[in-house]
Amino acid sequence: MLGIFSWRRLHGKDDHRVSITAASIRGEVRNRVWDYLQLAAISTVMIWAGLSLFFGGVYRRSVLANNINVYIVDLDGGAVGTNVTRMVLDTAVTPSTPVWLQNHDLNSVDAVKAWVQHSGWGALVVNPGASARLESALAGADHYNASAAMTLIESTGRQVVAEMLYVSSALTTTAQAVARQYAQIQVTNFQATDDPAQQQPNYAALIHPVGFVTVDVAPAGFTMSPVMSTFGYLAILLSIIGVLIMWKMTSFPFFARVRFCDLALMWPVLLLGLALVLSFYQALAFLAFRGPNFNSQALTYTTATFFKFWFTGTAVAFSLGLWLFNWFLHLTPQLMALPSICTVIPNVLSTVSTFELAPKFYRIMYAMPFYNGSSLILYILTGAHPTIGRNVGVLVAEIVAMTALLTLSIWIRQICVLRGISDAHGWFHGSRYYHSHIPYYKDVCADAEHQAESLPPRRAGVEIVDYDDDGVSLTTGNLGV
Repeated sequence: MLGIFSWRRLHGKDDHRVSITAASIRGEVRNRVWDYLQLAAISTVMIWAGLSLFFGGVYRRSVLANNINVYIVDLDGGAVGTNVTRMVLDTAVTPSTPVWLQNHDLNSVDAVKAWVQHSGWGALVVNPGASARLESALAGADHYNASAAMTLIESTGRQVVAEMLYVSSALTTTAQAVARQYAQIQVTNFQATDDPAQQQPNYAALIHPVGFVTVDVAPAGFTMSPVMSTFGYLAILLSIIGVLIMWKMTSFPFFARVRFCDLALMWPVLLLGLALVLSFYQALAFLAFRGPNFNSQALTYTTATFFKFWFTGTAVAFSLGLWLFNWFLHLTPQLMALPSICTVIPNVLSTVSTFELAPKFYRIMYAMPFYNGSSLILYILTGAHPTIGRNVGVLVAEIVAMTALLTLSIWIRQICVLRGISDAHGWFHGSRYYHSHIPYYKDVCADAEHQAESLPPRRAGVEIVDYDDDGVSLTTGNLGV
């Protein structure tokens, strides 16, 4: 079989071909060079559009961290609570750290946990009874647990990257600084006291008066969580792009011969079926690989969880497929990558960053299917920051809008095909690559006018011809009566 590639079989096949430098094809080579330069210019625009969208959303992230608020909650009400609160609120505010505020409305640790899980980023809680326990230890009590003084409450399920980079680090760093500062002040005060009763304290409590424990009320910090939904949706989107391009290149006979109402129904149904299949695979992949990388504290993975994953992925894939197919139906081949780049990068960025850490322009990412799908997935897994109504509403609205727009796009595409305006690949009439067996409608009109002009002119009036043998004449008036 490999013999078909041998030089012996190719001998003489190039005899009728010319060199690329031959004068006979110099014009064609010149056209190709110009086309390739245009492609280079288009590629330059595309790569800078993609890079600008990405870096524009993350380059100021470290100086916009103070758009995030974390809270100090004093449930102790004694000296420890007062001193810790003062130290925390006196922490220097920098653009790269969240802002500390005090919350007076919460009255229990459980209430703080519920609030952080529902709507907050994080909180430092001075636990009830912290002052009494420390005073008892300084008076000589044997047992003292410094970690019971403070509780750091975070929710990585709200937005994993922002929580890990800024909120969790701010809580931990501040709590450690407070512990060191409180210990220094307490040791200094102890050295300066003259009260003999204070000379036999619990030295562990003296040098380490306050500590903390960290509680993640919606844990999503398992290994693949920051990129799980992102790369799942990205794999689906890239798979859809290849199918959409194939549909665009092979749909010319449909537009030429099939009714518009059938086409307007066929394409959304096909896209929905494709989205269901690909998102089913994504849900199966997570089911298969969640074991070794799944946090045991996350919510239980049930049969309902699988279907939630599946249909959330379907909504994301369906909306993006409708969006891109609207573009692909009308763009020429050299431009088809542009909407893909400008779709993929903002969607990926919307899941790996948060809008508090981006310029205001990027609030538009609230509409990104990746963002809404990932928010739903994080809520399904962790129960954190429920925004189900908004996320589902945005996805449904996008599907309805894109379906209506695709109906219009199909109508326009069919008109362009039937009138010879564009060919199977999307090249428009006038392009050197345009090739369609359907004649251009203006050429048809021009040919019809030319044929009409070439016909002999008609005589004005009515021509009367008499039959000479019967003696009856209309011209003389003899009607034979």
